[in-house]
Amino acid sequence: MKHFCTVIICLILFSQVLLAQGTAGSEDNQSTQDTITVPREEFENLKSEVANLQQQIQQLQNNQKSENASPELFGGSTIDSENADISTETSQSPYEVGGHSLALPDISFVAQAKGRVSSDKQDDSRNRVRLSEAELAVQGYVYPGVRADAFITMSPAEDEPAQVEEAYLTCIGVRQGLNLYIGKKHVSFGRTNILHCHSWLYVNQPLAIRNLVAEESVSGEGFALSYILPFKSNLHTQLDLGTWTSGEPGESTQLPDILRGQGAGFNNRFNTARLWNSYAIAENGELELGCSYAGGNSEDLATSVTGKVRLTGLDISYRRFGEANRRLLIRGENFWRREELSDTTSTATGYYLFGNYRWDKYNSIGLLYDWSEFPQATDLHESALSLIYTKQFSEQYYLRVQATRGSRPDCGNYNELLLQWVWGIGPHTHNLE
Repeated sequence: MKHFCTVIICLILFSQVLLAQGTAGSEDNQSTQDTITVPREEFENLKSEVANLQQQIQQLQNNQKSENASPELFGGSTIDSENADISTETSQSPYEVGGHSLALPDISFVAQAKGRVSSDKQDDSRNRVRLSEAELAVQGYVYPGVRADAFITMSPAEDEPAQVEEAYLTCIGVRQGLNLYIGKKHVSFGRTNILHCHSWLYVNQPLAIRNLVAEESVSGEGFALSYILPFKSNLHTQLDLGTWTSGEPGESTQLPDILRGQGAGFNNRFNTARLWNSYAIAENGELELGCSYAGGNSEDLATSVTGKVRLTGLDISYRRFGEANRRLLIRGENFWRREELSDTTSTATGYYLFGNYRWDKYNSIGLLYDWSEFPQATDLHESALSLIYTKQFSEQYYLRVQATRGSRPDCGNYNELLLQWVWGIGPHTHNLE
């Protein structure tokens, strides 16, 4: 249709030129109206161009008629020209351009293998390499401003069946600065609880988190609100509030062979709250401060008595970005786990300090020191110092080596070397550190 209009315009302009020339000739000599006032060679060229334009117009008209008249089979019947036009408009809909416009989800697969060499003879997983976890992520928008995220994990090394680690909806912009989360989710507690294990900057969670909070992350089924407070532009302050059920208890073993604490161990409804802010320091620096709370019922694994557990935490992080891909990260967290049983009250504490320096986009080195008491025996503690090197081959593949010197009540001092391979395919749109 565009070419057709162009041809018509050209014809109109050409006719106007001829009309103007004819008018001029009639004014000069009224008795010679049929006389050609342009050179014959130029006149013949104009006639040829007019003939070509007429031929093009006829061809366009024929093509348009043939397109409208051509039948298309649809379920054993033909579609008339009106329905054909409708189907043409539908085929040009943005929903048919790429997977996002088709409402197809983003699908990612992430796998990680871990190897451990240790002098701790009580560690059954030492001196072997195992596929520790595989994760399938399915994510996408189900409605404007409503995003769905689902993460299905498998642990071949533990012979555990596939399970839904997270499955929740995010309602973005319910009000200005307010988001709503509904479903099963890693709760907002501490600085790293919402991260998946392949997004950590170390192989295993620090001892304080493993013993007092959870082996990996505290998760629950419920809903949460996240609100960005309207402060000045260079200060980001966010408040997260949630109420959850079906908390997953941690793991532990009986004394004196302590391997880890039981974590929060919430077994029913529990509530969470976190307030944190980020402040820009100079041009390339950022300081984060946060405080967290989680409280609910928990069953003591040693006595099978149900009591109330309150977790509190403080965290501080400092980042500084240099030229190219250089980055310095310094972070510390402290946790307190207070348990109230029928006749006793106990409080266990723990902390970790972590530093990481990335000198280019492929290499980083970190140092981690962690110290933690045990919830079931607050007079005992364990500690460890780890040196961590990460080789980031690409955004989808990295290799990590972690050398640890630690001390436990059940085995004294020990040394271990951890290896971690992580690879994945897909857009990887889950939270990254």
